[in-house]
Amino acid sequence: MSEINASGAPDPDASSSYAQLSLDNVFSQAGITAEQAVDTLLLTLPQGARGINALRNAYYGINHRLTPQAIPINKDTFGLTFFTRPRLNLSPGNLRSERIFNPLTNINPYSVQRIIRCYLDPDSNRDPATGMSSPFVDPLSAFIPILSNMLVSAAGWPDITVPYTTSHEGVYKEVFSLVDGVTEIYSAYDITLTFRNMQGDPVTALFFYWSMYMSHVFRGTLMPYPEMIVDNEVDYQTRIYRLVLDVTKTKVQKIAACGAAFPYSPANGAAFNYDSQSPLNQSHEQISIPMHCVGAIYQDPILLYAFNTTVALFNPAMADGLRTMSCTRLPMAALQLFNHQGYPWINPDTWELEWWVDSQLYQQLTGWLANLQNQLATPLFPTGQNQTGEASGNTASATGSNTLGQLDFGAGSTA
Repeated sequence: MSEINASGAPDPDASSSYAQLSLDNVFSQAGITAEQAVDTLLLTLPQGARGINALRNAYYGINHRLTPQAIPINKDTFGLTFFTRPRLNLSPGNLRSERIFNPLTNINPYSVQRIIRCYLDPDSNRDPATGMSSPFVDPLSAFIPILSNMLVSAAGWPDITVPYTTSHEGVYKEVFSLVDGVTEIYSAYDITLTFRNMQGDPVTALFFYWSMYMSHVFRGTLMPYPEMIVDNEVDYQTRIYRLVLDVTKTKVQKIAACGAAFPYSPANGAAFNYDSQSPLNQSHEQISIPMHCVGAIYQDPILLYAFNTTVALFNPAMADGLRTMSCTRLPMAALQLFNHQGYPWINPDTWELEWWVDSQLYQQLTGWLANLQNQLATPLFPTGQNQTGEASGNTASATGSNTLGQLDFGAGSTA
C-alpha cells in the first residue's frame, strides 16, 4: 500500500522503495537465506522438513512426534534378465549322428532352426570358416536376446536364511540360540520362467533342442567339444543374471545370479492338446520353462566383474583398455535410437548400466537421423518450390536449422 504525503497524494518515493524491497532483502536483513526460512517454517508443520533434510532426519533420529515422513517411496523397476549362451557342439558331424537334430542342419540363415543353432553353438557362430551365421543373431553377444525379450516372469529365487541352533531347556525352561551355519546358498532349487510365445514358436524349439542335446550327451550319442571334455566342463549350462534397475533404467540397484542352470522340460506337450470348441490353441500363448539352478549369489560385487568379463569374452572390443578405442558409450538421448543394439557394461564404481556400440555404427545412425530431421524441418518440393509455393533458389535450406527440434546426441562418450 502506498504512503500518503502532506498534500494527500500518494508518495512516489515510498512506492519505489516498496517496489525495490524483495524477500531476499528481508531474509538478508534477518541473517538467513530463503531456504533456511522455509525449513524453519516447515518445522512447525506436520511435514517437518523437505528434501535432503527429511532424508537426514529419517536416518538420524527417532520421529517421536510421529509426523508423516516427506520421503518418496522406493520405485525400482523389475529391470533386465540376461541368459548367457551355452556352448553346445552343434557341428554338422554331431547333428547328423542323431535324426532328431536333422532340422538344425537347415542352411537358410533366416530360419528358426539356424537361429537356434547360432544361439546354442556360439563357437561355430563366431567362426567365419564354418559359415554358420544368421542376420538375426549377433555373434559378439554373450546372451540370448530372444529369452530376455520374451520373458514375462521369473519366480523361485531362494531367500537368504540364517541357520541357528537352540540349546536344551534348563530348570527354568531357559534357552539360548546361536547362529551355527552359513548364509551362502550353494543348494539346488528350481526357477520357473514364463515366456510370451511368438510366431514360429522359437522359444519352445530352442528349449526342445537344448533338452535333447543334454540327454544325448549323457548317453554318449553326441559329443561335446574336445576342450570341454579335457577341462571336465559342462557345456549345456547357462547363468541367469537379474539386474534390478532404478526408474531411469540406468542404475543397477540390485544384482543377482545363479551359479549355473539348465532347463529340464521344454514344455511342448501343451502344443498337442486338442479342443474342438476353440478354433485356436490358446494354451500355448505363454510358455512356462522350469530351470534347475545350483547356487545363488546376491549383491556380491564380484558379479559385476563376472558380468563384464562375460561380455568381453564374446566381444573382445569391450575389454578394459580396448573399449574406448573402437566403441562409443551411448548418451541418454541416443538409447532409444539404439534399442536392441549395443553391449552392456556395468560401471563397478557407480553401478551404472552403460550401453556401448561400435563407433562407426554410432556415427552412421546419428548422422542419418540428423540429416532426416533437417529434411523434415525444411522440405523442398521436386519443382524447386518451398511450402508456400514460392520459387526457392536456395537449396541449402534443406540443411538449415530444424524448426521441429532435434535430439542432441553429441559425440557420444569414449571415456
